Amino acid sequence: MKYELRENQGISAPLLALMAVATGLSVANCYYNQPLLGSMARDFAVNDFSASMVATLTQIGYVVGLVFVIPLGDLVSRKKLILVNYIVSSCALLAIALAPNIYWVWGASLLAGASSVMPQFFIPLVSYYSAPVHKVRNVGIIQSCLLIGILGSRVFSGFLADVWGWRSVYFMACVFMLGCFLTIHKMLPVLSTRSQESYAGLMKSLLRLLSQYPYLRIASLRAALAYGSFFALWSCLAFRMKQEPFFANDDIIGALGLCGLAGASTVVFISGYIQKYGVRFFSIIGGCVILAAWLLAFWGNNSYLWMIIAILLIDAGMQCIHLSNQTSVVAIDASAINRVNTVYMTIYFLGGSAGTFVSGLFWQHYEWAGVAWTGIAFTVASLLVNCFNPQTGCRCGA
Repeated sequence: MKYELRENQGISAPLLALMAVATGLSVANCYYNQPLLGSMARDFAVNDFSASMVATLTQIGYVVGLVFVIPLGDLVSRKKLILVNYIVSSCALLAIALAPNIYWVWGASLLAGASSVMPQFFIPLVSYYSAPVHKVRNVGIIQSCLLIGILGSRVFSGFLADVWGWRSVYFMACVFMLGCFLTIHKMLPVLSTRSQESYAGLMKSLLRLLSQYPYLRIASLRAALAYGSFFALWSCLAFRMKQEPFFANDDIIGALGLCGLAGASTVVFISGYIQKYGVRFFSIIGGCVILAAWLLAFWGNNSYLWMIIAILLIDAGMQCIHLSNQTSVVAIDASAINRVNTVYMTIYFLGGSAGTFVSGLFWQHYEWAGVAWTGIAFTVASLLVNCFNPQTGCRCGA
């Protein structure tokens, strides 16, 4: 069945549902590894830092995809780009499943991250084509499924790895990507492009957009720093849970993702209040919630109860920051919507990569205390960015 899309005229429920499900399955590729890092380290006989580089390189790969692939959505057929990415992603996931050593996993993870950027086509698309009254709601639905994909992937990979081994996770993920390819090919219409620039011109325009819109810089930076804090927790949580007093298996570590799924409800709750209270308000509230989460994770790191509460809080706080900032930046310039989103998400994931790398490094030297102080530092930095409030004309408030 084919659907026709026109600006501000609305998106059919089946197509919105398809993009929501595809978003969750696509973004999951970047997060399956988090409960599995301890098992990978053991399987390949490498140290924890080498295993944590799998998560870091996946995030770096995602940034590469954002910078070099997403801008093409303003130049060539987005449907073709999405389909090509699904094929490449399938091959990369299969390569991880068959990897003979950690270096093979590093390379394939970089490629898997770079080819899993499909949600960043879907989010601007939903924002652009949805009826004005439903824009924030529809973007919130996609963001909810994105969060479910991030957190649900940990649950899925943890349980599947405990039964059939960590490689089975990537075999199954490959099947998911092939399924998305077939469904998107059938249902997604061909979408018109909005730019006459060359690819080189599009790449240069990314810096121009960053320079042109002060609000884009502010929103991207505060969200990126918060995401670095968020990733500091999730990239090292598996290592902490393998230690005493927990000695947790992959399924238990993955099950902690169920706690984070509660953060998905935050997206639905706050989406209707962003325009009323402003992005800056939700950025400050979200930052304070994340800070509280880290204090609990630091002082209560020997208790399942306090760790679970910390996970609930950090996911809820992160969604307050990310949804409010991304929803506002994609409305800055409709003629360059994919590139504006590229700039935002590139800086956002660079923050996540930095948080993953720094927390992995501090884990090696200071274990959980080092990870906690890394998360606190990133969160405080994100809150400080709110001190800068340029006059931007943003409807949601800077």
